[in-house]
Amino acid sequence: PPLPIVQSSPHGGLATPEEVRDRLQIGQIDLYNDADLWADMHYDFTAADLADLIPVGYGPGTLAMTTMPIARALIDPNRQAHDLDNPDGPVKTQTSYQRPIYRPELDDALKQHLLERYYQQFHQQLADALAAHSDEMALLLDCHSMAQHGPSGYHDPGAVRPLICLANLGDESGAIRADRDWVSCPPEILQRSAAIAAELFADLPLLEPEPGITPPLVRLNWPFSGGEIMRRYVTNGYCPPTGKPLPPALMVEVNRGLFVGNQSATTAMKSPNEERISAVRRRLYQWACATIELL
Repeated sequence: PPLPIVQSSPHGGLATPEEVRDRLQIGQIDLYNDADLWADMHYDFTAADLADLIPVGYGPGTLAMTTMPIARALIDPNRQAHDLDNPDGPVKTQTSYQRPIYRPELDDALKQHLLERYYQQFHQQLADALAAHSDEMALLLDCHSMAQHGPSGYHDPGAVRPLICLANLGDESGAIRADRDWVSCPPEILQRSAAIAAELFADLPLLEPEPGITPPLVRLNWPFSGGEIMRRYVTNGYCPPTGKPLPPALMVEVNRGLFVGNQSATTAMKSPNEERISAVRRRLYQWACATIELL
């Protein structure tokens, strides 16, 4: 059997909805620098280069992977559906580098249409995957990547980010936050999983390191602690609306400085760095296999 993981990858797409193609005042380069680039590659646990790493008793891949083809700069399944007035909400009006996206602005009816056609489709596919594999899955893994430095429109502009961020909706030790009475995965599992990730990624340098700056290997719940996907599917101790308990969920963010470079709003588009993507994928796969053993 494959690894008992259901993966979600909400931010890897680069496509534009046909309904808004003639309204964009940003270009493909903006979609590129806002996307979780090549997530479909470095989280592809069916890849041939992982064959020598597959644990005894398992086959290649995971139970399911739900992906979003539309660019996350435009539609973001990891935001709450009702938050349509937020520029960084489910239907965005500015990029993470604060560039306005549409001219003229979208009206509420069009935003609602985009939400129903694209956002809801992703969530339906993920909900279906979770339901189909509820008996055998051991982990929901929400798969992301992040820029080497916090973009200007985010809560951490210019901040040096770790190579890996692991999140369970908790605080920076993985414990329950004061404003929430649950986490998506027990803190001790998150901490042990982080130690495994630190060991695996310690030997992989950034493509464009900066003099005098050594980023942390791994941080918990920073710069991100998890979004709508984790909240929606594991609320209150992993029980979905069916009442059937679900296994834990983790969000993983890998620094794009490891396989793209030190991006900004204007970083030129390049084809995928296959060698680095393979190096990241092999480490992520080993981390996922080891994390499953902790559960």
